[in-house]
Amino acid sequence: MNNKSIKTHFDLNVFITFLVLFFAGLALFSFRLNSEVDCSNVDFEIISNSYTTEDLIEFKSTDPSGFNWTWNFGDNEPEAFRSDVVHQFKKPGKYSISLQMNGECVASREIVISKDKIVRDAKLIPNIVLPKQVRVGDEVEFFNDSKFATSWQWSFGETATVDGNDRRETYTYKSPGEKTILLVVNGDRRHEAKRILTVYPSKKKVRISRSRNASAPIENVLATIPEAPKEEKPIVVEEDTVDKPPYIEISNEEIEDMLLRYSVRNLDDVSIRNYFCVTNIPVFNKSGDRFTVSQFFKAVRDVKIEINSLKLYRDKQTGCIKSMTVDMRTKKGLFWKSF
Repeated sequence: MNNKSIKTHFDLNVFITFLVLFFAGLALFSFRLNSEVDCSNVDFEIISNSYTTEDLIEFKSTDPSGFNWTWNFGDNEPEAFRSDVVHQFKKPGKYSISLQMNGECVASREIVISKDKIVRDAKLIPNIVLPKQVRVGDEVEFFNDSKFATSWQWSFGETATVDGNDRRETYTYKSPGEKTILLVVNGDRRHEAKRILTVYPSKKKVRISRSRNASAPIENVLATIPEAPKEEKPIVVEEDTVDKPPYIEISNEEIEDMLLRYSVRNLDDVSIRNYFCVTNIPVFNKSGDRFTVSQFFKAVRDVKIEINSLKLYRDKQTGCIKSMTVDMRTKKGLFWKSF
């Protein structure tokens, strides 16, 4: 048996094709490896002072590597496709918010939306015009100058019934004390106006008579007095001949109403300063920061305001306001901010 040499033939084209495929696969693998999205930093923040059906809530992606965003708010509303979006929920409830970034990474959170807060419109609060000082027995005139009013319901604080139904009413008080004046216009009780009026007692005349000396018998009196003295007229002393400045009576609710009207230019600041001990009292926010009242008036002018609480500090003798602490927030544009 003859041993024949075995010849092998190596095809260069096959080798080149193999190398091309190898390097192409390596490049594709490297591309996929380098283009893989890092999802570890994908997140977003929710920017809003409150979560109600009235609020516009801002959602903002915090990962700077994003180039594609898809927001889903869980309320069957259309998706949004920017890094920073604003959304308003129409109904209260719990919603799952999800952000898909760069087509692969997903971050989600849950928020609870409550019913919208009842915020009174300052333009709908009626104004009550009334005197500063009233006494029992005086006929007092009350007047409403609101142009939008078409019907009125007055209560002057002495009865449990409606005391008047006209724009201008008169009333005579029968007893002294603090009286709560209530006014509802157009049947809108949510925008009811309230004022506190102090009714002072009526002026009284006191008769003080000087009596003769009747302790001794008439004979002894005649013996010592040559002729009978003339009858002396009673001395009339009138109480409160000089009126004292009335004690300033104004409630927290009245100041709140005045601030609401001031914010929409329905009232000037002088009308409010009349109740202050000095023109420029200090005003504090809930954090204890101090402002002048002029700075405070500037902060609430031409903005929407929501007062959570108001504390007035008064002079004990005069009742004037020495300072106040206000917990409130203001809104100009889309977002609320705390004072």
